[in-house]
Amino acid sequence: MPKDHNPAQLPPPAACSESVCAMLDRVGVPRDSKWRGLILYMRSIKSYDFLDNEQKEQFQALVMEVLRARDFSDAKFREVIKANERILSGPWNRALTRTLAETAALVQEFQDTLFRHKGGVQKLADVTVETVETGGDVDRMLGTIRRGFQEMVTMIEEDAEKMVALTLTDALTAIANRRAFDEHIDRAVTTSVMERRPLSLFMCDIDHFKRFNDEHGHRIGDQALVVVGSILRGFAKEMKQLEDRDIFPARYGGEEFAVTLLDVPKDEAEELADIIRRKIERYNFVIRDPDGQILAAGIKINVSIGVAELLADCPATDIAHLVDAADKALYLAKSSGRNQVRSYVRP
Repeated sequence: MPKDHNPAQLPPPAACSESVCAMLDRVGVPRDSKWRGLILYMRSIKSYDFLDNEQKEQFQALVMEVLRARDFSDAKFREVIKANERILSGPWNRALTRTLAETAALVQEFQDTLFRHKGGVQKLADVTVETVETGGDVDRMLGTIRRGFQEMVTMIEEDAEKMVALTLTDALTAIANRRAFDEHIDRAVTTSVMERRPLSLFMCDIDHFKRFNDEHGHRIGDQALVVVGSILRGFAKEMKQLEDRDIFPARYGGEEFAVTLLDVPKDEAEELADIIRRKIERYNFVIRDPDGQILAAGIKINVSIGVAELLADCPATDIAHLVDAADKALYLAKSSGRNQVRSYVRP
């Protein structure tokens, strides 16, 4: 975690407005205390661009919890500081967990590949020895050995392609992962800027995903992620077949997905985003036990989506500004009630 974002070393308390100071007085926050500085810090957190939407919501919830509890003891202060640290480190911890899981899957695939190649090499050696020992026409023997080597090379090439694909695919949802997204959007931004072609991006986040996990369990939560990924993949495939549109969905991280849309201006991207939102909204989950018996049906999930366009919305036409604009639009969608699409509006 960046040292300059450590809540244990808070910036000097910001001057609060008259209404905010009056509210803090009403709930009993001591004046000229570390508590007042901490609360003002957490209240202003929504303006910090280095935080994602989930972190901002968690900070706002923590502020409300502190104000309701009205416990301004030193012990409670230490507890809130630790909660601040957990919120700040959350994305890094999730990214590390995801990376370790992807690495473990790649290691296992690499081991499997080595065993397959070991068997192929042994088979090739056996065929070569048998062919030479059998004797006969030299051209026939060389042809048999050459075919064996060609089969081996083909198998190695196929495994190499599979390994590359695995490094760019999210293991759970089977759509592009963050690494693939970064590579794709880098090319898309370059194309958009060089050829002056519209490039839109929307960030899609499952609403109240933590609560969904708490209510139904992480296995069902994983199913929700798989469903969203499947709907995004199906929509991109459909748009490619029907309109030859270049739509690239990816799992950005956690319950957040990103979709790039080359040659699609923002107003049209907003319409496409709402089609996806309604597709997800209409999906009915069915929860089954290990024997296949239905335990619950009709479970729903919703998503919020933020849309931005590179050339129209970004003061600097680069990836960082485009992602930031789409993320700000997503935060607006969530803070305005969720289950909706909002477009970025330049200040």
